[in-house]
Amino acid sequence: MENSFFIYSGKGDAVQIERFHICSWEFDNNSSLVEFGFEIAKESITKENLKIFLFIPWAEKSCETKDLYDKLSVADNSRFIFNDSISATKYLKTNTNNSGVIHTFSGRNELCVLPADLKINEDKVVSATLNLKAYREYAQGSKPNVYFRFWIKPTVPFISMRKKGVSRSTIIYDIKVNERRNIPDNKTEYFNDQEFYRIKYCFSFNILPNKYDIVFFDNSSLKNVRTLEYESFNKYLGDKRVKKDELIVVFNKKEVAESFSFFSIYSMERIGTGQFALAILINIICGVLFFVPGYKNSINASLTLSNLPIEIFLALGMALTTFLYFVWPTIQNTYNKVSDSIKNRKRKK
Repeated sequence: MENSFFIYSGKGDAVQIERFHICSWEFDNNSSLVEFGFEIAKESITKENLKIFLFIPWAEKSCETKDLYDKLSVADNSRFIFNDSISATKYLKTNTNNSGVIHTFSGRNELCVLPADLKINEDKVVSATLNLKAYREYAQGSKPNVYFRFWIKPTVPFISMRKKGVSRSTIIYDIKVNERRNIPDNKTEYFNDQEFYRIKYCFSFNILPNKYDIVFFDNSSLKNVRTLEYESFNKYLGDKRVKKDELIVVFNKKEVAESFSFFSIYSMERIGTGQFALAILINIICGVLFFVPGYKNSINASLTLSNLPIEIFLALGMALTTFLYFVWPTIQNTYNKVSDSIKNRKRKK
């Protein structure tokens, strides 16, 4: 799947993005989730409202989105997301955390986490609007950088490229950010009137089942590979698909460039029930094909259903059952996609 993302605004409205986070989740039940996080440099914030646009090539209006402010306003969640302890949390407005919070970290500067209003239009663009009034009115010392984060659920099972063989499954991630050569042909004129954001640090996290091995990675950008901290991230994400000791995190980081790209390949050996079932299916078909000519000659008659032995019907029944074993996941996945689409349409009505 195409994963060329573009972060932009109208000309003259661009701000400096200190950190940009992409976090892709892949689960065992053929589903996924993608998080996007933005840290905006305080020096570039000059207005009371900020609108950031993110072009996502696979985004649809039917995609479910969720602003993660409620999660990150909690110190325990932010402690793990930003990998640093938090000594204090202050509200932008007294007695309410609805307008934003400021976390004080031990190893990095303070950070203001704000809620964002999210919308997806017909052109595959997610717009995030931040109300900066309370932030600009905050009078306690110098103001920190601003951060917001959200997730989006793709309408397809995975945003990665999948290749399935008889004995091996492969996942390919090719993520690109602000690479102008990848602008879609029908968007060239549109992006000529937009200004891409300057990004200082770009982070890419691939979270996927730990049964996959890393086949290829970029030595210059790979920073860490670890098992997902189940208790903390289960609390943060609140998703039942997060299972203990089943997911790994592959962390990549690049900095100071006009555009960024992250390419990685993961592979899993598939020697199990699927391969045994395929071998049985081939065996049955070959057995039937070898049997029919000899049986036809032995009875010296035309071959009809009425003079076939019952064993042939049993073999064909086994072959049909084995075939259904292979196609059933595809049927089930198609049914779930249609069902989810119908539910989304009813919800919007």
